[in-house]
Amino acid sequence: MSESGPDAPQGANDASGTGGRRRSERPPVRALDPATALRLTDGQPPRPALYLSDRLLLSNEGGRPRGLDDLRDALGKLELDYEVTPRQDGGPRDIDQPTWGTSITIRPTRSPIEPVDAWNVLQRLREAGEPIAQRLSLEHVLRPADGYWGGVGGYWGGVGGYWGGVGGYWGGVGGYWGGVGSAVQEYAVPGRGGRMPVALALPDPRLRARSLDRAPVIVVPDTAIAGHPWFKDDSGIVRLVLKEGKLIPLLTGAGASSEPTQPPLSVPAPSEPVGLLQGHATFIAGLLRQGCPEATIVSIPVMGDDGVVDEGYILDVLQALLDRHVHGQAHDPSEVVDVLNLSMGYYAEDRTYTSGPIADLLDRFAEHGVLVVAGVGNDGTDAPFVPAALAAEPPSRITAKAVPPVAGVGASNPDGVTVALFSNNLPYVSAVRSGVSVVSTLPLTNGMGQPSSQVRSGDTVRCTVDPDDYTGGFGVWSGTSFSTPIFAAELAAALVEAGDLTDVSSSAMRKRAIKALRACIGRGRS
Repeated sequence: MSESGPDAPQGANDASGTGGRRRSERPPVRALDPATALRLTDGQPPRPALYLSDRLLLSNEGGRPRGLDDLRDALGKLELDYEVTPRQDGGPRDIDQPTWGTSITIRPTRSPIEPVDAWNVLQRLREAGEPIAQRLSLEHVLRPADGYWGGVGGYWGGVGGYWGGVGGYWGGVGGYWGGVGSAVQEYAVPGRGGRMPVALALPDPRLRARSLDRAPVIVVPDTAIAGHPWFKDDSGIVRLVLKEGKLIPLLTGAGASSEPTQPPLSVPAPSEPVGLLQGHATFIAGLLRQGCPEATIVSIPVMGDDGVVDEGYILDVLQALLDRHVHGQAHDPSEVVDVLNLSMGYYAEDRTYTSGPIADLLDRFAEHGVLVVAGVGNDGTDAPFVPAALAAEPPSRITAKAVPPVAGVGASNPDGVTVALFSNNLPYVSAVRSGVSVVSTLPLTNGMGQPSSQVRSGDTVRCTVDPDDYTGGFGVWSGTSFSTPIFAAELAAALVEAGDLTDVSSSAMRKRAIKALRACIGRGRS
């Protein structure tokens, strides 16, 4: 297992959307190496995965925590103890409340200088047949299903640590299609799908949106949606932030009476790029706006421009979102969620992800009628990328118990026919949509790059394209992160076309969701 060094970035910059405050440092991130890691209980090697070195996730049983004494006893046999990991949003973690579970931090009781390896601990507990081990899992590190191909044989961006520690290539987790790893990386080159500025002669699609009794709501847990002419406060954008376990409107100033506000539209001075994922959610929001201008887009910042989020934190956010949705179904339809866009995921080390905390929580979203759409990932592999690996066919019949499954979305090339070489080949892919060289909104930023040639004549500047000048507000990007919102918007548009969205009971929402999923999966690539 390779581990990120002390100089590696440890937290997401401004993930809360509150003006640059850094989260507390996460523990080192380790890469699970199938060649050297403890094997599974059946003797097979695990798949490569990224996880937090001294944390485990404990799933609740029946919605409430049980067996905490059993956990302490089981760890004690390994000369270990634990403490509940504090919330990243600054609030205390109340494990007596019904939630998805909790994150625990493992501590050695014998030697304070001996590092803890969560994978080794988990496998020792499984080997010993400890019942509590069935409710434990690694706390993974999630990254967007984005247009950055650092995971393909190279450096894993914002978490330090080389995937060279796991063989140096993703062949160890299923392999490229036909061994074409270098060809996959072509998509990161501007002109071949890589991020680059463009001009777009298109007014805000919101201007042509129809008036509805209730608009569909699409939630985007991701980076923050930046200020942009398309995304003013009165234009269908809602910004929430996790605070002490609850989602609250993002406010300015110190007083509770402050009004929600959009980020400033002013263009900052040229600077080095903040992070490889800068503008990720802004790009997603623009695709949602183009596909379903009537939709309300809810932004929940969970990661910064480094594009990294701990699994425990995203679970906290999803739990708070589910609580808000359920409350809205009973009391306030404005809090109800129709589509959850997850352009992120992690590679699973074994099959336990099918019943892990993310699977359990997304099952509960489905029970309450929420469509969950996830990107399949960009590494040209058949390794399980969670949550897209949870995708399944929609039920053939709509019964009282039928629920909409997770939809996993792959990316097609601009021809709309061929599948992008980078798009992961999961066992079941619900839909393939445009994911290469798509055009959308980006933050109004200008990097340190310069045009290759320029000539001044009086007050006029004639020059070539500045490769990192996004002050026009639009750009090109590629990745299943972006085919995902295209499909999510398609689902939202199908809900609009189906008619009345005012009935927000779970049964009505499940029925609508399954019908929309069937209709959109049956359509061709777009």
